[in-house]
Amino acid sequence: MRSYKRTDRIASLIKQAMSELFLFEVRDPRVRTAVVTHVFVTADMGLARVYVRPIAGADAQGRKELMAGLNKSKAFLRGALCKRVQLMRAPQLEFFFDEVPDEVARIDELLANLDKPAQD
Repeated sequence: MRSYKRTDRIASLIKQAMSELFLFEVRDPRVRTAVVTHVFVTADMGLARVYVRPIAGADAQGRKELMAGLNKSKAFLRGALCKRVQLMRAPQLEFFFDEVPDEVARIDELLANLDKPAQD
């Protein structure tokens, strides 16, 4: 029995291909700084949810610019992705900003600021 599903393999291929496309083929400077953190593909492989972050930390304005650049490049990325991954049907792409690292940092900060109990 397989230890992983086909959608997981396709998601891994999409993640690698998208990273390469951001670096080498997309001309929009807003997108060139993006890093793909996760890709989730639906069971019918009709939709790929791509989670991205900028290489360096981003403020609210940088986040908006990154997402605008990705949405503007969506058609190009879908076509180039289909060629690289060689799928019969290219999935629709949805881009999301990955907020997990920000939440982890906030929780770590909260835990660091907790009062430590006195030891006898």
